[in-house]
Amino acid sequence: MSRSNGGAVLVTGGAGYIGSHAAKALRESGRRVVIYDNLSQGHREAALGADLVEGDTRDVAKLRSVMTDYGVAAVMHFAASASVGQSIRDPIGFYRNNVDGTLSLLEAMAREKVTRFLADVRRYFG
Repeated sequence: MSRSNGGAVLVTGGAGYIGSHAAKALRESGRRVVIYDNLSQGHREAALGADLVEGDTRDVAKLRSVMTDYGVAAVMHFAASASVGQSIRDPIGFYRNNVDGTLSLLEAMAREKVTRFLADVRRYFG
């Protein structure tokens, strides 16, 4: 599907709890959904038949390829670490996943001219 015809919605972290519910609602409303998840906290079964691409949000080249291959027109970003305990045990890894992953996703979007973006900021601030 081309971007000009509505395109697909890329749901990062779409195999996790919140992301999978967002992906399900999008699919029920008739949108084409592509889930992008590294499956470190999510589950393959949560994709519920949507296209699932296993990958890391820090991989700009792979994100760009997915955006091109699927005609992505919008991104919903739920791929983040949310555990306080994890942030204390591994603050650098937590930062790299949340901050570097988001920056890489935004870079891929800018290069592919995908301008619609929604992030679940509760994962970062509360």
